[in-house]
Amino acid sequence: MTAGVLTVVLYAVPALVWAVIAETAWRDRHARRSRTSVSLAIVSALMALHFIFGMLSELVATDLAWHAPGLHDGLDVAGTVAIVVAIGLFADRGFLWTPTAAEPRGRTWRALNAATCATVLAVIAAEHVVPSAARWLAWLYAVIVTFAYLIMMTLIMVRQMRGRMRRGGWEPGGLAAPRSVDVALMTGGVAVLAVCGGMVLVSFGLGLSHGAAWTLRLLHATLGLAFAAVPAVRILGEVVRRVALGIALAAGATIVYVGGHALGAGYPAETRRLVDVGAILLLVLIGGPGRAWLRSAIERIVFRRDARQAELQELVRTLAPDAGPLACCREALAVIARVMQLRGAAIVLRDGSVAVHGAFVVEPVACVWPRGAAIDRLPARPFAGHELDDAVLREALVEAHVVGVVPLVTPRRRWGHLFLTTGLLGATFIDEDERLVTAFADQLALVLAAADLLARAVSVERALAHAEKLAAIGELSARIAHEIRNPVTAARSLAQQLAREPESPMNAEHAQLIVTELERIERQVAALLRFARREDFHFGPVELGALVRGTLAEYRPRLEAAGVGVDVEADGSVTARADREKMRQVLINLIDNALDALGEVAGTRRLALSVGRRNGTASIRVRDSGPGVPPETLARLFEPFFSLKTNGTGLGLAIVRRTIEAHGGRIEAASPAGEGLIMDVELPLAEGGDEHVAG
Repeated sequence: MTAGVLTVVLYAVPALVWAVIAETAWRDRHARRSRTSVSLAIVSALMALHFIFGMLSELVATDLAWHAPGLHDGLDVAGTVAIVVAIGLFADRGFLWTPTAAEPRGRTWRALNAATCATVLAVIAAEHVVPSAARWLAWLYAVIVTFAYLIMMTLIMVRQMRGRMRRGGWEPGGLAAPRSVDVALMTGGVAVLAVCGGMVLVSFGLGLSHGAAWTLRLLHATLGLAFAAVPAVRILGEVVRRVALGIALAAGATIVYVGGHALGAGYPAETRRLVDVGAILLLVLIGGPGRAWLRSAIERIVFRRDARQAELQELVRTLAPDAGPLACCREALAVIARVMQLRGAAIVLRDGSVAVHGAFVVEPVACVWPRGAAIDRLPARPFAGHELDDAVLREALVEAHVVGVVPLVTPRRRWGHLFLTTGLLGATFIDEDERLVTAFADQLALVLAAADLLARAVSVERALAHAEKLAAIGELSARIAHEIRNPVTAARSLAQQLAREPESPMNAEHAQLIVTELERIERQVAALLRFARREDFHFGPVELGALVRGTLAEYRPRLEAAGVGVDVEADGSVTARADREKMRQVLINLIDNALDALGEVAGTRRLALSVGRRNGTASIRVRDSGPGVPPETLARLFEPFFSLKTNGTGLGLAIVRRTIEAHGGRIEAASPAGEGLIMDVELPLAEGGDEHVAG
């Protein structure tokens, strides 16, 4: 009994692994609509049945040999048939070395393989229908034929794999590409098969000792695991999850069973029955709610994944479309790589832009991945590289170790693709993983759509601003044409008089008038050029108090000549982020306007400048005691071409406002009744670091 139980435990491991492979492949068949997955599911199920029949055969040989004498042989035959059919299908389908369209698997080969497999099955069946006298010879013939067939088909698989083998060990991605280690495992399997066949034949003539029998069982289980490793390593994460869960459930059931019997051993029959009922209830608890708890514990302990959905959703809510598509993609990749325990990730957008995070070699993919409308021909669902028909794309995904590709799709368009690479343990995503990544990709696509919409809106706004500027230049051109025509006409008339009367005593006065009119033209043209020119800004920390005092020093002679008193209140600790020269020009313009206004005042003339902080910004206030501005015209002071001066161009304050806004600040005008005009300027405080910006 103990030997049978130990054999069951030994065979249970490969049986469980093959069952996990079968279940995963069948589920993948529904998700990917893949024929290869169907074939792999069938082969894996047959391999699992082979070891299950072996387990049952051991138990039957131990407990039921006298009650069902034919059952043991029937289970042995069923197990042999299962592995023969599985190996035949494995070699026929070639799951990791599927031929390309240019190298089709011929019908002749398939027919020959099917006929050979059928012949082997017939030989196995004949062993149990021949007369008893020839039974030993039939058994010997069946063993030789079966092992010869298994060795031959395994060698064929090794030969096929070597033709498409990639050097090196297992890598995530490239699920359809065999590796050197796969060939080594299959080659080792041939050797183990030969040893097992030899031991069986030796047992026919000499018999097997207990130790040799256990060696044969161990080799049998090892061979099953070696063959299972070829597909299992490609879904290692799922295999680890389910095998760990199966072992935990089996261990729990065993502890409950053995513990229940031990607990009730010393009690009356009624008490033992009560203990058995409790043990059954505990087994139900382990197989029901306990199963979900164990699965969650495995996810946390082995894969270190917990609360992923909430974290990913929180990330998407924090993405700012105004940062631009690439910035959003980089931020998204950093978080999904951390949350999903990815080795690396990348996004290739529709226009070819690339964002990368972690250990991801994106060049092979970025060079060949479709762009523009061509990406719409790729699957609209998550997919793996081996599902693509394009050999170039498949090769690129294998080279970059991509384990999955998720499209970024909105109802309106496809924005790009998300590429994922992991370690071997995480190379297979469970359904929950795929749902999480797909939901994340869909939400990221919506953010990209919002970023695109925002970019379009900004583009339209800039186009409108440009059109407004062109309209302003058109208006300015008409104004300048009018302003230039008058002085040009006057200068031409004076020049004609100079030509007709060269000796006239009025020549000096006429020449001076010509110069005055030409200077007026020069001012108009200079204002036009300055308004239309694209200016470069060199931002850096500027101490505003020193700037105000230095600018006022240039005006001392003019201020004294005009009888203007000056009040300065400049806090030396206020430093703004500004272009020093541009701000000096702003101050010059504001002071000039104030002096022009004070020129109209007969009484006391005062000019006050103050520097301080206001609402988290640096502020400058310029105030004069002039006549002020009427309320109905106050709002138009910063409009281009609006001027209260007789000879003004109407562009000075418009240029001032544009300069302040380029700094990220603002300017406002106020004119309290009878108290002159106040100009308030606000600028961002300095944070350190110079930079160059074209405005």
